Amino acid sequence: MLTHLLLKNMAQYQLVERHAIEHHNEYYEVRTTQNEKDIESLFFITNEENLEDVAAAIVGEHLPGVKHWTVIPHRKDQ
Repeated sequence: MLTHLLLKNMAQYQLVERHAIEHHNEYYEVRTTQNEKDIESLFFITNEENLEDVAAAIVGEHLPGVKHWTVIPHRKDQ
């Protein structure tokens, strides 16, 4: 897992591999929405309150050029 600290807005997050999601109670997904044929998703965990800022930092760093995306919260059912 990679830990990222962005000094610009102090967004802290960890990208999580899809197969490792089951180990987290709560995680988030950034999904591209600009092209239905080439949908990409990145999964992450964070303690930050503003998910939009964290997602924007992730998109900027890992999905350059993507302008349309959404954040999807996921919670493991107990």
